[in-house]
Amino acid sequence: MSRLIGAPRLLILACLLALVGCGFHLRGAVDLPPDLEPIYIQSGGLVGQSIDERLRGSGVSVTSLATQAGMILRILGQTRGSRVVAVDRAGKALAYALEFVVVFDAVDAGGQALIPEQRIILERTFDDNPDVAVLGKQLESDIIYQDMADDAADQVLLRLRAAVTARSSQRRRSAPQPPQQAVPLAAPIAN
Repeated sequence: MSRLIGAPRLLILACLLALVGCGFHLRGAVDLPPDLEPIYIQSGGLVGQSIDERLRGSGVSVTSLATQAGMILRILGQTRGSRVVAVDRAGKALAYALEFVVVFDAVDAGGQALIPEQRIILERTFDDNPDVAVLGKQLESDIIYQDMADDAADQVLLRLRAAVTARSSQRRRSAPQPPQQAVPLAAPIAN
């Protein structure tokens, strides 16, 4: 009986080790070098809140003071809009395309650009059901916009991860290499 209980535990442990060993990371998880922590998020919008939650959830130090930051992630703008994409015979809107645009950049404590200004554009289709009250439609569109803000936060963090990785690689390549000792060649074999 105890052998049956141990087998599932062993299987779970093996799966966890495989995930860790293959480099799996949770979406939104970012590892920052010590010189870039803590991070300051300059935004008051939905995307900034989502990024803050994801960073704190992955153990990254976040500060509320820009002067203490090793990196400043600036959300320069976030806008949302909609346009009609389908109408019925009477001209009543049947579907809308909802758009969410985020503009951001990131700099280190010295003002050096880590990520130049970039734009993320997300779009979702929203079907307008004439049988649903206006408040229900507004709530549904707000949920879709929140989902898009969460997706935008994930994309910002993916780009941040790529920029930090590129910066680390560049620093390793440009760091002075210690002199290597010459390896003596084997003497030719005499016949």
